[in-house]
Amino acid sequence: MSGRTSEQGIPLSKWISSFQTFLDQHQQQLRKTNNNHNATVSSADYLMPALRLACSIADEICKVEDETGQSPTPSFDWIDSIVVYLKSNNPDGGGIEHVFDTIIADDDDIRVGILPSLFGEIDNDARRMDGILYSLGIVFYGIFSRERPAELELKQIGDRPNGFAGELSIFQNLLSDYNLSDDDSTSHGIASHSQGDGPRKKRTQNENCKMWASISVEPLMQKGVPRSLCDLVANMLDCANGALRKDETYDDLSEVRDDLQLMLDKPSVYLYDQDMGRLSTTGLQIGVTVFGRNAELSTIKEVYRRTVSGDSELVTISGRSGTGKSLLAYEFGKYVLSDGGSGILLTGKFDQLEQRKPFSALASAFNQYCGLLLQNSGLASSRNKLAHQISISLGRNAYHLAKLIPNLANILGLEMRVNHDEGCANPQKRLQYLLCRFVEVISSTFAAPVTLILDDLQWADSTSIEVVNQLLLTGGLASQGTHFFFLGCYREGETDNCNTLWKTLCNNNLFNARSTDIKLDCMKEETLNIMVSETLCLSPRLTRSLSSVIFRKTKGNPQFVSRLMLSLSKEGSLRPSFGRRRWEWDIQKIQCHKLPDDVAKFLTNCIEALSEDVRSSLKVLSCFGSSAEIVFIKTLERSLQTNLLRNLDSAVKEGLLEKKDDRYHFTHDRFQEAAYNMMNFLDRRNCHFDYGMALAPLAEREEDAFILLTAANQLDLAGPGAVQEESQNDIVANLNLRAGKKAMEMSDFVAAYSYFDNGILFLRKKHWEEHYELSLELFDMAATCALTNGDIVNLELLSNQVIAHGRSYEDKLNVMYFVTCAMAFSFRLPEAIEKGLDILAKLGIELRGHESSLRVCVQETKDLLSVYTNDEILNTRQMSDPTMTKAMQFLGKLEVMASQTMPKLFPHVTQQIIQLSILHGMSPVSPIGFVHLGSYMAKLGDISEGYRYVKLARSLIDRVGSTESAGEVISIGTQVRAYIEPLQAAFEYHNEGYAVSMASGDIIQAALNLVLICSSSLSAGVNLQSMREKSDEVTNFLYERKMLIFVVQMQCFQHCVLKLIGADEKPAYVSAEEVCMILATNSSVTAVYFFQKAYVSFMFRLYDDSKHYTEKSLDFIDNTWANLLVAHSFHAFYFGLISFWVARVSRDEQQQQQWLESGKRSKLRLKRWAESSQWTFENKWYLLEAEESYCKNDYDTAKFYYEKAISSSRDHKVRRDRLKQSEHYSVRLIQRS
Repeated sequence: MSGRTSEQGIPLSKWISSFQTFLDQHQQQLRKTNNNHNATVSSADYLMPALRLACSIADEICKVEDETGQSPTPSFDWIDSIVVYLKSNNPDGGGIEHVFDTIIADDDDIRVGILPSLFGEIDNDARRMDGILYSLGIVFYGIFSRERPAELELKQIGDRPNGFAGELSIFQNLLSDYNLSDDDSTSHGIASHSQGDGPRKKRTQNENCKMWASISVEPLMQKGVPRSLCDLVANMLDCANGALRKDETYDDLSEVRDDLQLMLDKPSVYLYDQDMGRLSTTGLQIGVTVFGRNAELSTIKEVYRRTVSGDSELVTISGRSGTGKSLLAYEFGKYVLSDGGSGILLTGKFDQLEQRKPFSALASAFNQYCGLLLQNSGLASSRNKLAHQISISLGRNAYHLAKLIPNLANILGLEMRVNHDEGCANPQKRLQYLLCRFVEVISSTFAAPVTLILDDLQWADSTSIEVVNQLLLTGGLASQGTHFFFLGCYREGETDNCNTLWKTLCNNNLFNARSTDIKLDCMKEETLNIMVSETLCLSPRLTRSLSSVIFRKTKGNPQFVSRLMLSLSKEGSLRPSFGRRRWEWDIQKIQCHKLPDDVAKFLTNCIEALSEDVRSSLKVLSCFGSSAEIVFIKTLERSLQTNLLRNLDSAVKEGLLEKKDDRYHFTHDRFQEAAYNMMNFLDRRNCHFDYGMALAPLAEREEDAFILLTAANQLDLAGPGAVQEESQNDIVANLNLRAGKKAMEMSDFVAAYSYFDNGILFLRKKHWEEHYELSLELFDMAATCALTNGDIVNLELLSNQVIAHGRSYEDKLNVMYFVTCAMAFSFRLPEAIEKGLDILAKLGIELRGHESSLRVCVQETKDLLSVYTNDEILNTRQMSDPTMTKAMQFLGKLEVMASQTMPKLFPHVTQQIIQLSILHGMSPVSPIGFVHLGSYMAKLGDISEGYRYVKLARSLIDRVGSTESAGEVISIGTQVRAYIEPLQAAFEYHNEGYAVSMASGDIIQAALNLVLICSSSLSAGVNLQSMREKSDEVTNFLYERKMLIFVVQMQCFQHCVLKLIGADEKPAYVSAEEVCMILATNSSVTAVYFFQKAYVSFMFRLYDDSKHYTEKSLDFIDNTWANLLVAHSFHAFYFGLISFWVARVSRDEQQQQQWLESGKRSKLRLKRWAESSQWTFENKWYLLEAEESYCKNDYDTAKFYYEKAISSSRDHKVRRDRLKQSEHYSVRLIQRS
């Protein structure tokens, strides 16, 4: 901005005339420029600056009164005592036109000054306020009309030294044209505002001022000044005559100032005229403005802003029905989409009658967002960009998301096909992971935070809440640049404390997400008055009496207030007045209006006032939840052969429904509940059953999942008691079977279990005899879902039924497999292994009694495969025998269970998997056998051959058409790759293993990949602080999922890293008792536990502890993992260093020799591994050679190998190993000297 700002003070009268001149010149210029003689300057060009000026004058007088205690002397020539200060950025030129241009363009207050002459020494009393208001009213009249009132020009005003009565011209009985006694206003004037105690008394007049000039504001109206301003000026002028009721009379100037400020702040509400003609037709309209929730809204915005710059957070809004939870969430949603929020908004709403539809509101939220991208042609580039990123990030897994989100399929151009045979460890976990990745892709693609708002959480389905859990969990969102904010609303008093939601909210300390709880109460009376004021577009001063009555009747419940005001408008107690151009009311009639204390009863009364046809249609709609698509209503209308649309449109006109987004919505959930509860239990049951049966034929003919699930929901809400014919039992059971399968395709196993369970309930008593195939499939499917959901009790009940009634052993295999898995999940590993061995034995696969060693077992398998090339193995046919396929599943599960607890059984399981794959064809389990075979070979010393089978296993994953085993293949195979490829590069495969495991729902293998990344990071020379951060993240991930065995391992690793850093911390995710229990049953974990202690002791040169913990770890080494892990090389290296250290220090010759031999074994292992990967192992082998030579006092050889170790580390860029070797070399030189 050039130049300095200066101010020039001019009298108010000159400001008015100058502004008028400026507007006239501006209008002439406009007509000349546009060549249009009818062009005019907008009235708002003057109105808004004039309004700002009037507000400033009132405010300045109030300030002077507050500061000095003096009041201004009443007079009709105040205009000469008021100075207006004009700001200019160009004091050297530009003229007054430049100043007025600035005033029009600027929204700042106009500064004014009041000359001291306006304030006299006359004692202040109550009577003077009439004159003050009258005097300022004359000023405002002049400002808004830009001329002096004509009534004051009828007689020349003489100068009188004292007394307001003498200063005013005397005009008796001159009635104002602004008349409050026209037919429209008189009949409701005083009476309509009465509160039952008779007419309001007029303000007592000053006996010395009985005859004041009455001034009409009709000229203001003719000039187009808004009616609200005309009313304000008229009230100020008429109050001196005592012509107004008390509730319309201004008591002081502060009330005038406040009304003017409201007109400035909200001109559309308080300033501009309402369309009374339209309102007389439509009636009162209630907007969607939030009242009295500014503090709560600010809190939510603050949390959101933290989310944008930090971690994920959640906010919950709770309150009784009708307190404005949804409205507050809606208001925040507008902020998210604004420039201030700059975010992406997903919104959904749960429904009590729609709880079983897969992912319910969550799926709707994502689908609506994708729908917006599809519908808006201006977002085509954004849509294409998102599709590209999804393809890169999710690949073919996007297909599983598209099953849940139909609009996503359209964005990606996918042709949806159902593939029941696709392998997946846990489809529900897979979908949770994919939804997290989807949020991540959305956020990163558009570089914006993602906000998810879910309403009515008290009706939430547990699977949706689990997804929200995952989005909030530390490991839910892989990208640290992704920011997620969750806002949930729930009705207080209706949330089950056992609900998953409640556990989420109460246990948010388990994951790395802060939470903020906001509780909404009913409005206070002052807030309610603001709501009434803005709704009626009248000053709060004028609506206070009405608001007081409404508050007493509604207790401030916003929903109740809205419905009551609409009801009053409908019955005429609250109506628009054409004469006064504003709303008016009959206060006595409203006071006598009887209302039920209960909101629900009041809403029921609103519905009962409708016609029978409309009531019936609302009842039908209420059976399907709080909203329904118009297309579906048309379908239902045809099926029921009744007219629904016309009746529902009538309900829209009555304000009970709204029609938006191609759906009918109840305007509030309580209306849906009121309509639903107008039917008794039997009527509701019969209606649900009739609607379900009417939709059933459509569900059979069409592929629409919505019709299928809706029909099943309706029938299940009715229950078996509604069945009228035996044939209907089979129809409903089959429909539930199909609905359950559809829910499984959509990865909602909780909903799927509910469908299968209801299908079982509809079966008749002799269903095993009469409908065996249907019964077996329903029980099998229900057992599948029970296992996935962790419902072990119902799994056992279902399995017992199948085992008791199954006609063949093969028919029972599914449930027996599920029971075996359940035992493993519940830490009954030995029992689960025994059961698995028993079942395999009955299938002709005997694994007990094998005494051959790992080496013999591996050699036999190599001999079997020696006649096949890689291509021949890859092109082996697919396994088709269902019994063998199930046997392979048992073997795959057995391999996982035996890996840590029974390592000697482990290779024989692998051998069987490979033999069955060669004989019967490849299955999704086959790659597991080949990767473990490669790992065994590598551990036995043939690393190159082991590497070959590891890569073969990776290739097999694509050939078998399933990623079910990909996580395990990558986790085991990567550990072998690290003995061939550079360690740092090999570890990237573990990130891939984590992603593919999560994508297939295999949480165990996802966890294993994470644990292996951390445990190998010390070997890879990762920065200690980075290790600390990664270990914290991984341990949280494991702890959140209750993987205690992995947690114990990571807890040990964390303690080790913290010790090395020098941090005095000791995280304890697992209690000492739990640690002891796991160590007592798991040799692999025990060996790692003692090694970590030995390693830390060695790093701090604690001799006794190093020796003790090494001995303890070596005691368990023979019963640990049969696979080759990177950790083995790390252990061998440090066992070697410790062994040579103990050998040097020990004075016992026998012990010295034992430790020396232990060190040599470690050295030879490192030497063998160095042959396959010089990059990783050569420097370590050299260092052990140097340590051994030093033990034997062969200092020259020791020096030679120390220097080679340092050189090798430098050549292979292993900085940490080079420092370690330099340290050892320096220490040895010092010791020798």
